[in-house]
Order: sequence, then structure tokens, then C-alpha cells
Amino acid sequence: MALRPLRNATISFGLVSIPVRFYTATKSEDIHFNLLHESCGTRVNRKWWCPHHEEIVSSDELIRAYAISKNKYVTFTDEEIETLETDDNRALEITEFVDLHEIDPLMFEKAYFLGPSPGGGKTYRLLAQAMKKQDKVAVARWVAAGKEHLVVMRPYEKGLVLHTMYYADEVRDFGAIDLEEGPVKEKEVALAEMLINELTEKKFDPLQFKDEYRQRLLQRIKAKSQGKTIEPEEEEEEKGGEVIDLMEALRRSLSKGRGTTSTAARRAPTKAASRNKARPAAKKRRA
Repeated sequence: MALRPLRNATISFGLVSIPVRFYTATKSEDIHFNLLHESCGTRVNRKWWCPHHEEIVSSDELIRAYAISKNKYVTFTDEEIETLETDDNRALEITEFVDLHEIDPLMFEKAYFLGPSPGGGKTYRLLAQAMKKQDKVAVARWVAAGKEHLVVMRPYEKGLVLHTMYYADEVRDFGAIDLEEGPVKEKEVALAEMLINELTEKKFDPLQFKDEYRQRLLQRIKAKSQGKTIEPEEEEEEKGGEVIDLMEALRRSLSKGRGTTSTAARRAPTKAASRNKARPAAKKRRA
């Protein structure tokens, strides 16, 4: 199914302008529940309550407001907000090109596919190919939905993908969290590094990960829709609850990883050994 464009924009850098379209790059597969009135099973509606008039108001009676002090607001209509978004600042104005590793993933917010608008295909491909060849990403500014966004565009497959980012003042200070201070021994670090090496893969494969909780929940939903009664499962007693020190935990983890590796290693030479045994037999037949 073809993706529907969300909005239009223009990438600009130097004297080059590229008309593009936004497409949603990700989707949520979370399972959402509705709220029902328990006594009758009717789905309830969300209402806006005005405590001054003591009545429910409709959405078309609502306006946006910013609190400047207690019970004092500055109000805006939708038209007034829209006037702040001009054609000029809707452009994706590239300010600089950087290496992707220079940007901390903590800054990333949402992702969008960028596709060329009619007439922008050639310059779109030109920018995407040049950035891919240089292994660079573009940092840009973009105004939409009542906010100026800091964004980064990067080559993706045969085109471009855009990530909206948090500003630096929107990222909280890591130093504000409570960290337990304690000495770490060199032997512990060495064992941890060995365990990391045991679990390291050459390439990340996202297809191997599935949302098992969602699958279990869907199975329960299907069962209940068929009239089946769901009995709560008895929880198994936790195993291995003994208290062990860090060194012991690392050693056990490492030996468990090595056990898996050694099993595979034992299987591989078996085939090679059988091939080696077969070769001398062939020579005897030739003789």
C-alpha cells in the first residue's frame, strides 16, 4: 500500500531548492483499550468540563491560551498561529553537514521519509547520492505545527529520511540522577569485556526481535472473543535466587556463553572430520 504524504516542504541549501513531501516512517503496533461503562458496556466519550459555567463544552468552543500568571492568559486563534508559519520558514533550510556519529541518538525524536515532490526528483537524487558518497548528514531548521524544529536529514536506501530532534535545553541533565559510587576492580572490568565479546554480533538484525507481550495479548483477545474463559496462570517460583558477588555473576554468565559457543564449535569439526576420513578411502579405491 502506497504511503500518503503528510505535508510539503522545500529543502534549501545554497541556491538549490528541492520540493519534498513528508511520509510517516514509523508506526505504533501498541494495543489500545477503550473505556466502557461497566454496567451497560457502552463506550464512554471524553468531555471538556468548564467549572465556571458548570457545563460540558464542545471542541469548537475551545481556544488556545498561554498562562502568563495565575488565572491570566494570552489567547490565540488558529488563524493567528498559522500566520507565524510563512512559506519562507516552512523551508528545510540546511545550516551545516556533519558526520552522523557526531549526533547523540538521545537527541532524536520522530522519523519521516522524505520523497520528492513533482519536479524535484533530479535534485532530490543529487543531494541524496552526494550525501551518501560523502557519508554526511544535513542539519536543518524547519517550522511546522507551531514549533521550530531542529532536524537532521540523512541518506536512506535510495532517498532521504528526516529525524526531528530535541533541542539541547530539552534534554535533561544526566547528572541529576542518583548514581551509586563504588570502586570497580580491573578483574571485574576484564570479565565484563569478555562477556561483551561473547555476545557481540557483526551486524544488528532488527527482524529477529518480536513484541512477545503483544503476541500474548492478541492471543488472549482472540480467546476471549471466542467465549473462552481465561484462567490466571500460576507464577513459577524464582530459581537461582541465591546472592552472589559481581565476580561470580560475571563468571557464570561467561561460562554460560562459552557453553553455547563450544557446543557449536564441537558440531562444526564433526563434518570436517568426516570429510577428511572420506578422502583417504577414495584414494584407496583409486589405487
